Amino acid sequence: MEEKKTIFDYIGHVFCCFGFAMICMAVFTVLFGESAKEISTMFTLSNKGIPVEIMAQYLLLSALIVFARFFFFTDMFLKKGSIVLRTIGMLLVVVSLIACFIYLFDWFPVHMWQPWVMFFICFFICFGISLAVTILKERIENKKMEEGLKKLQKQWEVQDKK
Repeated sequence: MEEKKTIFDYIGHVFCCFGFAMICMAVFTVLFGESAKEISTMFTLSNKGIPVEIMAQYLLLSALIVFARFFFFTDMFLKKGSIVLRTIGMLLVVVSLIACFIYLFDWFPVHMWQPWVMFFICFFICFGISLAVTILKERIENKKMEEGLKKLQKQWEVQDKK
């Protein structure tokens, strides 16, 4: 049974998404900051840190991504649809949102193919990791539920014998 979500759940997911994005940005800043500072606004501080404007943009993007997740994976908006279609829809929305942010905030030159390739590689690696964690979490939860059900069945059998 799914518990009712509150605004605090939404905010928690936003900050989780934002935190993951900032960890990735910190790693990229250290690795590529010096060489990328001339072509990307994300690396204007070189490998010294992440500009506050970029962090604010990532926070806004995180909020929009979490809203897309809420939209596609709760029954509040979409009553029907397979998990595969919902996932594809969310991926398309998230990639579109990120592409808009890239264009609007000049995160990297949109006419260069190399940053786009790096973006898609990073995006799909992160998506793959996220998918693997979600599948693992679901398997663990299903195993716990199955064990709980077996325990309940044993209790009922004992009660029926009395």
